[in-house]
Amino acid sequence: MELGICMRDLPVQEVVRLGNFAEDHGYSSIYLPETGNRTPEGGLAGRSPWISLAAMFAATEHVGGAVGVAAAPFRSLPHLALSAATLNEQSDGRFSLGIGVSHREAATRLGVPFPTSPLRWMEVACDELMGQARFGVTFGQGFPVLVGALGPKMVELGAARSDGLVLNWLTPQHAQDTVALAHEIGRANGRTPYTVLYVRLSPYDALHTDAVNYDAMANYHQHFERQGLTNPEDVVAGTCLQSDDVGQARDKLAAWADAGIDLVCVYPHGLNQSEYESALAELTK
Repeated sequence: MELGICMRDLPVQEVVRLGNFAEDHGYSSIYLPETGNRTPEGGLAGRSPWISLAAMFAATEHVGGAVGVAAAPFRSLPHLALSAATLNEQSDGRFSLGIGVSHREAATRLGVPFPTSPLRWMEVACDELMGQARFGVTFGQGFPVLVGALGPKMVELGAARSDGLVLNWLTPQHAQDTVALAHEIGRANGRTPYTVLYVRLSPYDALHTDAVNYDAMANYHQHFERQGLTNPEDVVAGTCLQSDDVGQARDKLAAWADAGIDLVCVYPHGLNQSEYESALAELTK
């Protein structure tokens, strides 16, 4: 199993620094989700992962980078393919494109339509983007397309129609079940899906707050219930790493490796730069 890093909404120069840090400490990839949204005051927040990754690729030699995931229904599919191809060309094949349907709540805040059938929309998106990545775009071909998936139906779709999956908030046991399902569906379609899992690394209070906030969204609430995680305390204990106990965090990472996950993206949250760099460095010692 490889280790990567997931971070959200960092200034460009911090992403460049993070890419260099990853190369120095054995992390294979940097995943940056699209986070653009309206603030409660009506403004906009969320830096572009596309621009940040371009700067990081220019300053690094071998670390991979992914937009993971792009809120695909908010963009045209041809423009997504062209942006991905541009970064893949610039990085000499180090870019991966993660796509997801986002959340109904996020679409409402931005005032954009949410797909009536997220599964059907993702089928169309996968076919379009996989085709463009293989033989459609005239430059930068070959970028992997990964599907952000929570429920089993989206896991099956991603395993059948894309290069892999970006997973989130999973216990090791349910990660193992998800990997087994993905491989079963992939084999039937001539694929071996690549599995990425985001795992939060934070102080307990930050993890608990995150769990409460995600549980307030209907799709994540269902995701937690499918795993028997009925309260925020169970979510934190089952799916997260506490930054004040790196030894235990290493042991828990081994459980996701045993589950068959290909890449765990450690997701520091609620830590300043010095704190998250220290915790990430300790994890790979």
